[in-house]
Amino acid sequence: MIRSHRSGLVTWGLALAVAAAALLCSSCSRPTIDFPYPGEKMSFPGMGGGLPTVTIGSILDLRPDEQRLGDGHYSGITYPADRYWRMPVDDLYRAALTRDIQQTRLAELVPLASQADYILEAEIHSFHCRLERNSFSFLLPPALGMTVGMVWGDDGSSKLKRGLFASFIGLALMPLPAANSGECEVTLSLRDRTGEVVWQQTCIGEIDGTVYVEATSRDDKKLAEKFMPQAVKRCNACLLGQLRQFFFGSGAADS
Repeated sequence: MIRSHRSGLVTWGLALAVAAAALLCSSCSRPTIDFPYPGEKMSFPGMGGGLPTVTIGSILDLRPDEQRLGDGHYSGITYPADRYWRMPVDDLYRAALTRDIQQTRLAELVPLASQADYILEAEIHSFHCRLERNSFSFLLPPALGMTVGMVWGDDGSSKLKRGLFASFIGLALMPLPAANSGECEVTLSLRDRTGEVVWQQTCIGEIDGTVYVEATSRDDKKLAEKFMPQAVKRCNACLLGQLRQFFFGSGAADS
């Protein structure tokens, strides 16, 4: 009986150690997140010669604190915190906007406001990923663990202990289905040489999909680098498409 009791304590100790290690690893420092922004394959049609000259002015980051700091645990998580991006979010968006304008040949970018017909300004309202786990998915590892315990155990006590041990292992290592999304919401404003706002538009770019992640950890780098560039690309496609219509309607494309 003493040996059996000690064996049970060892089993419980191992299970708790594995669970603690998994939780500790989930809070370890994460790698810096890059922003692999996709390029354009063609320019907007009809924007040949006589492009308007534009300079990119201020980029204001107006996101709420839960996006800047990261928010939530396990079932609902807003990420990544700003400290994990390789550069500030306003700089990431400025680079993406610059690249899209250049590659679509929407306008000629110039470095100084004195050289430009227009100044383009941006306000970032949303720039984040969101992971949503279904609480019922957490029942799968314990269910499988207890099934393993029933097969693996010799008697009622050992079946329970081994089932609990397998449940802990399953929670730490088994990928569970979750819904992941990326969202970018930006307002672009266009000012003429007098400083008057002559055009303004807000667009939201969203992308979502199913991912498989462990209950005690997640790969923020992999998920953010996949979802956020696509969300920004969709947002900019909407914004620059609307801006193109303004240029044509105002005759700026022929100036």
